[in-house]
Amino acid sequence: MEFLPVLFVAILGVAVYLHTNNPHMVQSIRRIATGKSGCLPLDSIDNITFHYFAARGRGEPVRLLLEDAGLTWTEKAFTRESWPAAKQEGLKSGLYTFGQVPALETTAGLQLAQTVAVLKHVARTAGYDCDCDDYTFCDVLMLGVEDQIGKLGRTVYGPDLNGEKRRTYLQEAQPWLAHYEKRAPAGEVPAERGYFTSDGRLTWVDFVIYNMIDVHVAFAEVPMEGDDSPVINILADLPRLRAFYKRFSERPNIAAYLTSPRRHPYSLPKKS
Repeated sequence: MEFLPVLFVAILGVAVYLHTNNPHMVQSIRRIATGKSGCLPLDSIDNITFHYFAARGRGEPVRLLLEDAGLTWTEKAFTRESWPAAKQEGLKSGLYTFGQVPALETTAGLQLAQTVAVLKHVARTAGYDCDCDDYTFCDVLMLGVEDQIGKLGRTVYGPDLNGEKRRTYLQEAQPWLAHYEKRAPAGEVPAERGYFTSDGRLTWVDFVIYNMIDVHVAFAEVPMEGDDSPVINILADLPRLRAFYKRFSERPNIAAYLTSPRRHPYSLPKKS
């Protein structure tokens, strides 16, 4: 019987080696432990308070994920008037690491700030994490979205936004959206496998890409004073993205959220 402790130590040593040196083994162990997909799944969270402005903005991909996952959450939505005091309070408590939102807190004491950090963490707890083999590619897709959203922001918040500048921006955005068209699922695919990772499973990066498309659609359609030109259909020549956008919009929880009063309307910044 004396060999049993030695055998146990040997098995434990092999397990530790595999756990620390084989990402697929890590993924398998965590998937078994949590019952969730993805490279780095975590235990579930709930009773979330989400902090952002009373607008879609950078908070919208997180809201979409919270809704699709069916998590219990409430929102602190700030206005231009309420934000200065809230910012100081958030800095004092440590919730707003850099004095910015989005941020998230839970009744269990979790505090997180910054859009992608919040999004990835929620994804890991809800089964929307990317698989290990796709992890870096998901970041590539996300950073491409960040680049384009930055260009959109400079247009929307730039001086003297008008119909001509909107049309110019939307035309110039087409080649960038075409990059995502090439990587979107091709042809007829099952709804549960019609997304951007290698196996087509829905992950957090799909929420980022959907929001990029959606905000461009909204920007193209929102009424603008003095602009009576026809609405530009940015997806007219992008059939794969168009199919992805439709597929995502029709997910039951997403479809309910898109038409609910909880969703903030899209609007252009008020002229000062």
